[in-house]
Amino acid sequence: MKRKIGELILIVFLYLIQCTYGRYIEIGGITPNLLIIVPVLFGFLNGKNEGIYVGLVSGLLYDLLFNSIVGFTALIFMYIGYFAGCYYKKYEESEMLFPLLILFIGNMGFELIAYIGNFLLHNKLDILYYMTRIVIPEVVYTIFVTIIIYKPLVFLNTKLESKDKRRVKKFD
Repeated sequence: MKRKIGELILIVFLYLIQCTYGRYIEIGGITPNLLIIVPVLFGFLNGKNEGIYVGLVSGLLYDLLFNSIVGFTALIFMYIGYFAGCYYKKYEESEMLFPLLILFIGNMGFELIAYIGNFLLHNKLDILYYMTRIVIPEVVYTIFVTIIIYKPLVFLNTKLESKDKRRVKKFD
């Protein structure tokens, strides 16, 4: 229960940063997608179920802020968290490259699906412009922010683990 409340507080905190300070941290009109970072990292660090839960909550908050269709982004974030959770215990927490790769793939997939839903269905067919001006800069900026906040999130994850799990990890 302590873990779920801590994750919920983290998601709300990142949501508030993204919707209030988003215009202050934007570079060239591009803001990082802070809410996609959490399902990837917590899925990678804690498994599929955790990735799905965090993806659902962060996706619903993202939908409330940016989308008119509630639940679509939550579904995509759940899949991204599940995909990240598939690699739980296959890599160590100190390996930062693999979660960044998962984040890159997930963020690119999310932005392509957003392009299809928001632009392609409205007969705006210039995908090259959308990819070079919006998607790739946002993905790079999100990965840069993830590099900065990766270690604090891993530290927070270890603090949210129950004492029983920490004791078992020490003997392995």
